[in-house]
Amino acid sequence: MSQCRLFHALPCTTMSSEGTQSGDDAIIVAPTPSFGQSIPSTSNSLLRSNAIVALGTGLSRLTGMLRVIVFGVIIGQTALADAYDGANNSPNAVYELLLGGVLSAALVPMFTRMLEDDDRDSAEAVVGTAIVALTFITAIAVFFAPWVFRAFSLNPADGIDANQFRTVGTALTRIFLLQIFFYGVSAVLGSLLNAQRRFFAAAWSPLLANIVIICSLLYVPILLNHPNNGIPLVEVLNSPSFRWLLGLGATGGIALQALILLPAIHQAGLNFRFRFRPRHPAVRHLMRLSGWTFGYVMANQATVIVIKNLAEPGSGGQDAFTKATTFFYFPHGLLAMSIATTFIPEMARAVARRDRDAFVERTAFGLRLVGLLTFPAAFAFLVMSRPIIGALLQHGEFSASATITTSRALAGLSLGLVGYSIYLFALRGFYAHQDTRTPFLINLVQNVLNIILAFALVRTYGVLGLGVAFAVSYIIGAIVALYVLRIKVRTFPVGEVIISLARMLAAAAVMGAVLWLALKPVGDNDGFGAVLKIVVGIFIGTLVYLGALTLLRVPEVNDLRSASQRFISNRNSAGQQD
Repeated sequence: MSQCRLFHALPCTTMSSEGTQSGDDAIIVAPTPSFGQSIPSTSNSLLRSNAIVALGTGLSRLTGMLRVIVFGVIIGQTALADAYDGANNSPNAVYELLLGGVLSAALVPMFTRMLEDDDRDSAEAVVGTAIVALTFITAIAVFFAPWVFRAFSLNPADGIDANQFRTVGTALTRIFLLQIFFYGVSAVLGSLLNAQRRFFAAAWSPLLANIVIICSLLYVPILLNHPNNGIPLVEVLNSPSFRWLLGLGATGGIALQALILLPAIHQAGLNFRFRFRPRHPAVRHLMRLSGWTFGYVMANQATVIVIKNLAEPGSGGQDAFTKATTFFYFPHGLLAMSIATTFIPEMARAVARRDRDAFVERTAFGLRLVGLLTFPAAFAFLVMSRPIIGALLQHGEFSASATITTSRALAGLSLGLVGYSIYLFALRGFYAHQDTRTPFLINLVQNVLNIILAFALVRTYGVLGLGVAFAVSYIIGAIVALYVLRIKVRTFPVGEVIISLARMLAAAAVMGAVLWLALKPVGDNDGFGAVLKIVVGIFIGTLVYLGALTLLRVPEVNDLRSASQRFISNRNSAGQQD
């Protein structure tokens, strides 16, 4: 699975990310609703939903990092790793460009409205038409695989055979592009479940995908018998079994991630008749919304291609940047996206009911909560990027120089963790109003800034410069998004949100400074010394950040504590009643 989410604010459903089976009845005690009857929302149920999503996302991200570790140990940071990365990004790029952005931007608010209106006919038309479109797009993409991969290899490194690199990448791309269909199925089914406030299955399904991919990678040394010598590019061409193992391992994982949602759909009572109705009013409305979204995604994918090529495919730089994004996305997916996933249906529902106060309250609280949780993660990554990468990746074929390159990319990216997360959440406020034009314009500015800064910084700073360019562009984009949201919703308290975020920034900066000083004499940057440094850093960082928040009297800490106490109290009451 690739890191397409990093480059755009629309939620990538590949991965990023982020429904219920039998366990949901124990989590949300309510009869299974028919279409149009969603589970009631309370502050306690939102907290519960956040816990469900956060736990599922956390385990998915952990297995995602394990997948990256296993890949690094077995493949290393080589030309083959870059070819695999470019090929594995191809289905995400095509899917997001042609359909994913449309589905991600509009489906949850649209399905939420359909649930409110008990409009099964419209939902069936949207689902059926989307499935047919996904099938067609997947077939076309596989046919054009050579051109798709070439977009990610316009600037191959000088030290490799460019033709061989592209031949290997194309061979893998043909298999990976089959993932487009399953990404789309995940988007549609996951949106249906989230609109009904059922988050379990969609949050936990990526866990299965990662397990499948990890198992396929672990079989590589057994298949090839290349101990400690690395795996050359040509092996993909010489060994069909190796090629299919890499390709179907990843694609099979994504397929399982999508298909595992079907039982949850059945349990939720969302059993549809298949209808291909492209002229249905709901489908036409979705396509009208997609006009600006298509431009939005075009800008995103242009940036992806530029960044990937500036990292010099074949040099290992592309792989370093991708691995860094995996670590970057862990706190974002665990903390920010778990909040966004559960808050978005409530924001859309408030807009549908014309309850502006509820929309403002949910949006402002969600933004503050995102900042509260992502600021310490950003400073921890900035200070501890070297030991984190050293402890987790510097094994087997992953060398010390690869560790340094990857940690530099992570340090640059970490500067933008909060900005990126706030940006994502703020744009959800526009999508809740079914406004896709404003996000397109804001996103265009952000992408242009990212590209300009990347060209300016990469020659001197390499992948560190690419990370810093990303960070600065999203910080500026987040500020712009907040103030434009204030223009759209006059009562939105942007000043209060900024002040709250500034207090959190101050607390996190104190934490970062203390960590930097305290960790200097502790451990080393690889092996057990790196593990020791990380453990000590987490302990000290947590204490210092909580202490600084208390001294600065950040009110969100009390809000979170009160909500947690209510959650525990209600759980205890439910247990006594049982």
